[in-house]
Amino acid sequence: MDKKIYICRWGDWDDHAINSYESREKEVSEDYFSDQNGYEQEDMNAISSLDIGERYDVGSGNQIVERIK
Repeated sequence: MDKKIYICRWGDWDDHAINSYESREKEVSEDYFSDQNGYEQEDMNAISSLDIGERYDVGSGNQIVERIK
């Protein structure tokens, strides 16, 4: 079975306007979402249940994850 593929976007939507990050994005597989990379179990569960085209807002990381495959 093919791995799920996601686009992670970080950056320019910080609600506090104290954004020290530049906007960036990265294409990753499902293996990227682990506690070693700072994801909490609740976030990992939500991300793994996304269908293609759906998005999830990772509240603790100023990040949006979208499943693309």
